[in-house]
Amino acid sequence: MYIVSVRLDKRKVLGCIAALCIVTAIVCVALPQRASDVLGSSISNSAKSVEEHIAFLNAYGYTVAEKPVQIQEIVIPEQFSADYEKYNEYQKLSGFDLSKYKSYRVKKYTYKVLNYEGSDDEVVANVIVYNNKVIGGDISSTTLGGFVHGFIKE
Repeated sequence: MYIVSVRLDKRKVLGCIAALCIVTAIVCVALPQRASDVLGSSISNSAKSVEEHIAFLNAYGYTVAEKPVQIQEIVIPEQFSADYEKYNEYQKLSGFDLSKYKSYRVKKYTYKVLNYEGSDDEVVANVIVYNNKVIGGDISSTTLGGFVHGFIKE
């Protein structure tokens, strides 16, 4: 049997604790905020009906047409390309993460946005749904080379 004794210096212990607190504070500030933190309330991601999709988008400040312009079944890729990784970063800023749904078959509902400010292009909202829950989506321009961002405009 071995016995190990350690002598602790109070200044070194306090210095380590202070350094740990500083690192924790920096990480908390640097991490992106969730949508519920930004908007100050919890947004329901229930997506059982078109009405719930519209209510979800309204919670982010978007007014959309009453019917989707397109409904597609898509498969989240097993391996994310660089573009898909960037797209997933938009998702994370809105509190979602598509990496949890790799290789899942999901539905994408596309709605025309009626109140998007700062663009003359036609703008749509894509809502990605799995098991009647919103798991992601985006706001994007339909113009070639247009913009795309998560539900929270950067």
